[in-house]
Amino acid sequence: MQLISLTANKESFRPVHFKNEVGLNFIVAIQKNPESSDKKGNTTNGVGKSLIIALVHFCLGSSKKDSFKKELSGWSFTLTFKIGGNIFKSERTTDKQDKIVLNGQEISVTKFKNKFEDLLFDIPAETSQLSYRSLLPFFIRPRKTSYSDYNNPNAVKKDYQIQITNALLLGLDVLLVEEKFKLRKEKERIRNLVKELNEDELLKDFFNQKKDATLEGQQVKEDILKLENDLKAFKVADDYYDINKDADKTKIDIEKAKNKITLLENQILNIEESRKISPDIKRENIEKIYKETSTIFNQESLKTLEDLEKFYEHLSSNREKRLLDKKNELLRSLNDLQTNIDQKKIELDTKLKYLDTHHALDIVLKLKDKLADLKAKEENIQRYDTLISKYQKSKIKTEKDFIASTEKTQYYLDDAKEVIKSTTDFFRELSKRFYPNATAGITVKNNDGDNQIRYHIDAKISADRSDGIGNIKIFCYDITILLKGFAHRVNCIFHDSRLLSDTDPRQIAELFKILNEYIKTSGKQYILSLNQNQLDEVKKYLKDDEYKTIIQQNICLELKDELPEDKLLGIQVDMDYN
Repeated sequence: MQLISLTANKESFRPVHFKNEVGLNFIVAIQKNPESSDKKGNTTNGVGKSLIIALVHFCLGSSKKDSFKKELSGWSFTLTFKIGGNIFKSERTTDKQDKIVLNGQEISVTKFKNKFEDLLFDIPAETSQLSYRSLLPFFIRPRKTSYSDYNNPNAVKKDYQIQITNALLLGLDVLLVEEKFKLRKEKERIRNLVKELNEDELLKDFFNQKKDATLEGQQVKEDILKLENDLKAFKVADDYYDINKDADKTKIDIEKAKNKITLLENQILNIEESRKISPDIKRENIEKIYKETSTIFNQESLKTLEDLEKFYEHLSSNREKRLLDKKNELLRSLNDLQTNIDQKKIELDTKLKYLDTHHALDIVLKLKDKLADLKAKEENIQRYDTLISKYQKSKIKTEKDFIASTEKTQYYLDDAKEVIKSTTDFFRELSKRFYPNATAGITVKNNDGDNQIRYHIDAKISADRSDGIGNIKIFCYDITILLKGFAHRVNCIFHDSRLLSDTDPRQIAELFKILNEYIKTSGKQYILSLNQNQLDEVKKYLKDDEYKTIIQQNICLELKDELPEDKLLGIQVDMDYN
């Protein structure tokens, strides 16, 4: 892919015509008052250099930009570019960002991305984290954070995604990356399974080996069998509680009857005792009573002594008869009570036998609930057995596959040394142009750690932690990917002026020489936006003809900060489009 032009539907827009489809293209921002530059040589012009890159990505299917819709409503931008011998025009409006008009035909952004993923990249079908939009930023770094790390222009936080994009472009086998990623996911799945088992109140004791699942399962099975047999033998009685109530009442009646019998027996004993007491009165006592009464009553009104004796005898016989009658009456009552008790006992025995062979419905239901609990417990134990078996098998298999994958990767890296060497030697060749005495190169090592990372890829220039050297490393890495990389047909790189900030002008001069030496001869395109003051600083490190042929003759656009119409949009707009 090589960029041809970027235009808009507004006359105020400064169209960008990339002068050289093969070769160098520079977009220069000219500041009215260069002395206002900060100590690092940066300017604060905001003329639209970085906006050009954002608009190129916009036309190439980037995510929606709310700021474009808000600040540039009614605008549309068109990027013309070439892939092989085919020219493409991609037009996208700020108000309808879910569609792109490609060569006059409106298609969805998703279809657009799928089309150019096929045209620009060779992504193995078996991979899951590679896409057109994840790879394109290696060639057109889209934002400020893209210049923080050489290997992460998307500024993503997923190490796996960083690794697989770099691996593809460096020509490494990404299927090995995908393989380790899947194995690691399987390991995580197994770990989650273990966590699930550990959190289950029933199963965690088994898992922690506080209980033996086999023995516990056998006991539960026996309990279930016993309970099922009990339930089969049970007879449900709807009147269970009524019968039980009657039985209780019968028991009480029997006890009451027994108490009455005791009372009657005591009364009979008392009668017997009374009968033993003789009511006999001696004759002299009768006579004494007679004399005492004769002084009060007249003789006619008194009975004779013989009459009294007869009276007394009559009285005694009546007493005996009354006691016997009473005793007989009590004996009959006693007999009736005993008969009643015997009947009650028969009734109670019948009811108790009934209750012994029958059960109330709610009791049966409770037993069925208990049976269900036991079966659930048995099912959990069986599930534990199944899970633990699968866990053990999966764990063993995954660990074997992990080792096999690591071994396979090591064999692969040994075989792919020449492929890796071609890129690392070129990176080293470029970096040596800037820092002849620095240790530099790209290393690829087999990562055998318990993680998702298959390759440990490191592009290194000694002391590259300083910003200037870090930027040079980004430049060397991107040029290496462009010229010596794999699996792409993106024949251009577009760098922002951020690449040059904090970089020594002598190194920037060398950068231009390298571009002049490699880009055109390789048939590629390189685009760089930069500030005039950066050119001014680098000028003294280039010969006049070098400055003229490498830089001046390749400037395709100049933007100025003096007036709005000199800026890219031709109007003054402040917006955050990153």
